[in-house]
Amino acid sequence: MCGIFGIVLKNEGTPVCAEAVECCAEALAHRGPDASGLYIDQSVAFAHRRLSIVDAHSRANQPYRDDNTGVVVTYNGEIFNYREIRAELRDMGFSFSTVSDTEVLILSYIAWGKSFLNRLDGMFAFALFDPRNSLALIARDRLGVKPLYYTICDVGLLFASQPNALIRWPGVIGGPDIIGALSFLSYRAVVGARTLFAGISKLEPGHLLAIRNGRHTSERWWNLSERISRSKPDYSDIRRLFGSAVERQLVSDVPVAALLSGGLDSSILAYEASTRSQIRPICYTGKVEPADYDETAYAMEVAAEFGLTHRVVPIGEPSDVNAVAELVRLRGHPLGMHNETAMFTLAKAISKEHKVVLTGEGADEIFAGYSRLFRTPYDYNRSKIIAALPPALAQIARRRLGLGVHCSQLQFFLERYSYFPTDEIRSLAIDGRIRREHEMALFDHFSTQFAEAGGDFFSKISYVLVSTHLPALLEMVDNTTMAAGLEARVPYTDHQLVTAAMAMPGSQRLRWRSPIASVQALWHPVASFSERLDVSKFPLRREYRSVLPRSVLSRKKMGFPLPLGQWAVGEGAMEYRRLLFDKDSPLGDLFDLAALRRWFEAGRRNPSDSFGRKFWLLANLGIFFKEVFS
Repeated sequence: MCGIFGIVLKNEGTPVCAEAVECCAEALAHRGPDASGLYIDQSVAFAHRRLSIVDAHSRANQPYRDDNTGVVVTYNGEIFNYREIRAELRDMGFSFSTVSDTEVLILSYIAWGKSFLNRLDGMFAFALFDPRNSLALIARDRLGVKPLYYTICDVGLLFASQPNALIRWPGVIGGPDIIGALSFLSYRAVVGARTLFAGISKLEPGHLLAIRNGRHTSERWWNLSERISRSKPDYSDIRRLFGSAVERQLVSDVPVAALLSGGLDSSILAYEASTRSQIRPICYTGKVEPADYDETAYAMEVAAEFGLTHRVVPIGEPSDVNAVAELVRLRGHPLGMHNETAMFTLAKAISKEHKVVLTGEGADEIFAGYSRLFRTPYDYNRSKIIAALPPALAQIARRRLGLGVHCSQLQFFLERYSYFPTDEIRSLAIDGRIRREHEMALFDHFSTQFAEAGGDFFSKISYVLVSTHLPALLEMVDNTTMAAGLEARVPYTDHQLVTAAMAMPGSQRLRWRSPIASVQALWHPVASFSERLDVSKFPLRREYRSVLPRSVLSRKKMGFPLPLGQWAVGEGAMEYRRLLFDKDSPLGDLFDLAALRRWFEAGRRNPSDSFGRKFWLLANLGIFFKEVFS
């Protein structure tokens, strides 16, 4: 795990200032505290900040250059099957100067060209340059575990692990991308290739940029929907695939730790790690207040069951404004989730003894863990029935079930998926043209994903969550752990496991508890029957029920211990309110401040957690604007 930065020049021989390259790379120093490197020739300038995990010797430092061909790479991530590929390359006659996965990556490209990407099992973002044909390739892994950003300027194409490295280059920063900012408010993330920075784009998961003679082309080298269509669902494969993924992701020259909440996903992860590693991992749990939200007892039970060393890390107030601002600066991105500072605290504690930690992200997206959201098709069908009722009766039914007017599947889903509804944003934003462009851009993005997914309504929702929601979550995990110099690995995002899970019908991932449960649920809103009348992540519960403590299998998902609505109007959020509503508010060019104050006053009369989440997003966007653009 590392930080990468570089430039692919438009014109060969254009002078590049080494100090400017180093200045940009320095913004990524927290990602790679063990070593730094710089490579400049007539066509490229690559920089690297290294966190040493595989072959910690300086011979494997980057940027790494193959002496025989001159091919050079700067790379962030891990290739989990590098030993198998190395053996294959050796049989083909290749020799090695290191025992690193970096050298395997370069020689794989030399052996097979860009098709080598399909051989890689790992999480990665890299740029390589081949002087033999003046070709540069910039690629990102299948599911978007490792982030990669790029921009085009007068000199050429610049790329980096985080956008806050790119904006240090002279002339790159041109201000915020307002549509990106509104997307962040809507979905806690900027969807698609957009970012929060005007002129800076994300390289999307499973995509590749090829650059030659100052021109670049983009292609999709891995397509999830195509893989799903070729896959046949098989329950018995799930445990084998996940166990294999954990075993491969334990590859490391340093000890590997694991996050353990005591919930289903992390408990399965702890079990597999404990049975597949000669050195049993140490498990870490964050202890929060109040006691009603403390999961430590569950985690201790799981650790004891599997004979794992267990460490508890106290987690303080997650909304401290100074802690939030620090993480925003390191991430170069506002915090979409109010537990990110808690994750940062936990990562800093783990990094004192470890460089690698296994985490459970991805299970909810691929196995339908967000049962309220995955029950949208059930609500949609109820809405269709209600639409046929007499108006007075339909109004009563909609009010009781919390359903709006019947509309298209996509609109129906987006109303439930968005954190900040578009009509509220519309009432606050100043520029009507930008508002409309934002709404059209988001609608087009999700329309495209629904079309790619095909299948039934459940399959479309599942595809969106893996293609849009999951990459944003993974970037949060990556940035937050790397801010502490810690590599997070996410076995649930193994592409073979994801493909197998996504090929399963929705009825196999989210099950009713009994044959009549779906009828019993008819006259109840989803929030009241979720996890009571249905069972989420059923394949995982079924395959691991013989090895997990009963408490893990039966407990419900626990919410985060900060009642956001009460917090937003209380003493703890005073600095946030001052930032947002002051006459010098960093959001003053985006929102009508008088309308924003009215919105807040209306919400504080009955401060729901939904209102609190919106306030959190607004406040973090304000902190981000202040830290980056002021």
